[in-house]
Amino acid sequence: MKDGNKIFFPEKNIYLMDNHKWAFYIWELAREKSIINPNATLIHVDAHLDDCPFVLQDNPEYLEINELSTLKEFTENHITYDTFIWPAFGRATIDNIIYVSDFYNEPFEEWATDFVKGRTYKGLRVRSMSQFKNSVEDGQVEPYVNDNSLILNLDLDFFNEENFYGGKPKLMSDNEVFNSLTYLKEVYKWELITVALSPECCGGEEASNHLLDIFVDVFDIDLAKSLSWDDF
Repeated sequence: MKDGNKIFFPEKNIYLMDNHKWAFYIWELAREKSIINPNATLIHVDAHLDDCPFVLQDNPEYLEINELSTLKEFTENHITYDTFIWPAFGRATIDNIIYVSDFYNEPFEEWATDFVKGRTYKGLRVRSMSQFKNSVEDGQVEPYVNDNSLILNLDLDFFNEENFYGGKPKLMSDNEVFNSLTYLKEVYKWELITVALSPECCGGEEASNHLLDIFVDVFDIDLAKSLSWDDF
């Protein structure tokens, strides 16, 4: 998994990365800078759930880390592209999680609900953008977002209908991607947006860059004005 494109747009609190593992560090950074409050609600839009919790068992020290520099080092050495959600939940940086993903597993299985002592892993799982819209409209999402800081965590591979690494992607139509991104932009007032480019899962650099171009257009950002967050 690539580990570049560590850029952000401070006026919009949008952070881009190739490797999704860095979302953990960015959420912790945003909490330290009071961009988000503790126990934020995460809306995770991704082809994959990225909900592997075993990093907690292997690295129990994750709960005691306070310095951002140490959190960054911990992310570098111990977090992977599919293990970044659970440590943020364990540290109470995020709380409720809305999964928008058609991945075959179910995130809220019985074994997972009490994985972190003293906390209950809960939220909502939908499989498509249309289901997410319906859940918002019928009030299912409201209890999880009310009065909480809101994080949109997007992986561009959500728009690749071929679930494998490498080439030959099957991207959704540009119109469908544009409409989905427009809905995500407007549905809530996001305190923080983290975006993984994940070229390997999008079907390669060309496909990832194409999806990024649509994201940039919808969210009205200028890549030329981006800053590096790798120094923080």
